[in-house]
Amino acid sequence: MTTEISLDYTYTIEEFEALPEDGNYYELIEGKLVMVPSAGDEHGRIGDRLVKVIHLLDPEDTLGRVWQTTRFKISPSFSSAPGVAFVVVERIPPKSKGAVAVVPDLVVEIHSPSDLDSRAGVEATQRKIRLYQDNGVRLLWAINPSNLSVEVYHLGSTFPVILGIKEELDGEEILPGFKLKISKLFE
Repeated sequence: MTTEISLDYTYTIEEFEALPEDGNYYELIEGKLVMVPSAGDEHGRIGDRLVKVIHLLDPEDTLGRVWQTTRFKISPSFSSAPGVAFVVVERIPPKSKGAVAVVPDLVVEIHSPSDLDSRAGVEATQRKIRLYQDNGVRLLWAINPSNLSVEVYHLGSTFPVILGIKEELDGEEILPGFKLKISKLFE
């Protein structure tokens, strides 16, 4: 096991979790470390809005549990901290000191400008979405503040449904009763 941080090394989840802090934030994508920039104000506001609406709908966590920017062990080679994640009540794992050891039912990825400003950024974003789907995430909302839209991905579907500013997010069977106008995300 290595204790040195290397972007070239292929890590197991155990090695990844044992890495020393170096002041940077990393995700583990297909066994490789990917440095992730800190979330900015817009990202935080959008995540906060979603968490608040979920808590208003489900203040006692009877439908499930919501996390914001919390690391999840998705697979042996994929560990990520989505902007927001939700796990239905039947699947909530016991508390742990480290990453949450369950695949979320709903993942919300809030794109930063760097995610979409280059071909490499777009490809990395698409790869991450595919990994979420390949590992069983049932519903994924990819929020794009740059064009005020949300891509909605369903497990087993190749292409997203794209919602514009005048449309509405729906929690479907994962968060029954959850509805939020896309415009509210960007206020």
